[in-house]
Amino acid sequence: MLDVLYTGGLFHTMDPSRPVATSMAVHAGRIVAMDAELSSAVFREVVDLKGAAVVPGFHDAHLHLSMLGEALGHVDVRPSAVRTLEELLAAVASAARAAAPGAWIVGEGYDQNYLGDRHPTAEELDAVSYGHPVYLVHASHHMGVANTAAFELAGYPERRGLVAPEGGAVPTDGDGRAVGLLVETAKDLVLSALPAKSVEDIAGFVRAGSEALLPLGITSATEPGIGAPDHIGHSLQDLAGFQLAQESGRLKVRTTVMPYLTALHELGAERHAGHALFGLDLGLRSGFGNDTLRIGPTKVLSDGSLIGRSAFMCCDYAAEPGERGLLQFSEGLLRERLIGAHLAGWQLAIHAIGDAALDLMLDVIEEAQALLPRPDARHRIEHASVASDAQIERMARLGVVPVPQGRFVYELGEGVHRALGTERSALAYRVRSFLDAGIDIPASTDAPVVQADPIANIDALVNRLTHTGEVFGEAERITAEQAVRAYTVGSARAVHQEGFKGSLSRGKLADFVTLSEDLLAVPAHAIKDVAVTATVLGGELAAGAL
Repeated sequence: MLDVLYTGGLFHTMDPSRPVATSMAVHAGRIVAMDAELSSAVFREVVDLKGAAVVPGFHDAHLHLSMLGEALGHVDVRPSAVRTLEELLAAVASAARAAAPGAWIVGEGYDQNYLGDRHPTAEELDAVSYGHPVYLVHASHHMGVANTAAFELAGYPERRGLVAPEGGAVPTDGDGRAVGLLVETAKDLVLSALPAKSVEDIAGFVRAGSEALLPLGITSATEPGIGAPDHIGHSLQDLAGFQLAQESGRLKVRTTVMPYLTALHELGAERHAGHALFGLDLGLRSGFGNDTLRIGPTKVLSDGSLIGRSAFMCCDYAAEPGERGLLQFSEGLLRERLIGAHLAGWQLAIHAIGDAALDLMLDVIEEAQALLPRPDARHRIEHASVASDAQIERMARLGVVPVPQGRFVYELGEGVHRALGTERSALAYRVRSFLDAGIDIPASTDAPVVQADPIANIDALVNRLTHTGEVFGEAERITAEQAVRAYTVGSARAVHQEGFKGSLSRGKLADFVTLSEDLLAVPAHAIKDVAVTATVLGGELAAGAL
């Protein structure tokens, strides 16, 4: 007897050999038959989908799962919650009044582009903090603002004596005091003073994040960067937290974790062409794990963000003449560690938002492959937010996978246009150009940088409208089918997992979502109104109703 037969649906399989089906048989969490393959088998359960449209479960290729869960407990200062500096300060004041004595007040997601093109200051936060230490996370997660109490807990009385580390900046006033903003690697000067996260804390964040994702139809996610508290605010206990979440049933979406590059270390005295190899103990590398929790690429930030104007650019920011952003590490260190990881068998996932950073990182990938050719390595460029035609052609030639975020257009597009100017904005957030170059792209959101909702992300990929309704890069629009394929097959392929998920095919995992309308058939303007009605993971209902 087989487990369950799902019938009466319109299955968009994303499998070119059988694009559409009406029935699917599931046993032990996997698809065992589709349509004509069905025989006289007996099923424990038969579910009539009553004509519902079905697509494979969405796989967000770049989503900070534990950070998303943690952010749910922070003060919401995103533009969707506060639209002025006064509203932001009022939200901080409300949280501070209600907080336990000495507790940190952490706010999530402010964007200076919605606050008069300026960041809050330490003194403004002091005035509403009721003595609490305050830290506000920027929408990009590449910078933040702290108040005086936070600086003092970190060992900087009166906000004095801070020295920006390589790849960061600490703006000061005329008296030499930090104004509150901490850019890129300088964030850790204050974040290191926050209470340490336990393994149990991390498992709790994973649960909260998972439970937020399942109703959205997300069945898989790739977590970009664990184990680097001094760079991206994670913990050295991250993997233990994910494992605890898996063992205790709190990890509810399939997750591929990317260890941060600085978590890798030199592997003994072994050399290849004079280069040290970098990896984890016992030779652990990309691909280790199971269907629920797996080690993926190694991740590193090479530069910053566009809305924070810290992405490393070939030309000045239109909004700040003379400013071209920065690298988070020296070119030499990035080259040494990334080549060493490639030599040790790792897939690389390199955050490169600016076009100057992109050139440097493609140079590193090309050199690594020349030293030790690895067919189909699928090294990734996370975001690839500003790219010329020549750079896209080069990515295609090198077999590099860009990992774009369509939702950035809606939530961040206005700020990016302001930062880059009209002419260079045409090179930002390209998607169709990747497809036209023959690159099989994934889809992702970078949540909690922007919202995790796949339908909203697909809407942005298809329509490319900013939050004010302006078209951003009309030539980069793609079809709904292309967007869904990116969210399923493309995202699975980006971590070498298309062999067991991403499409609804015999032998693959039975992960799928049902929809209120056929996402591939509704007019483009109506995509945003389509709803996920049920999420099925391994053949079993995980969220919603069938």
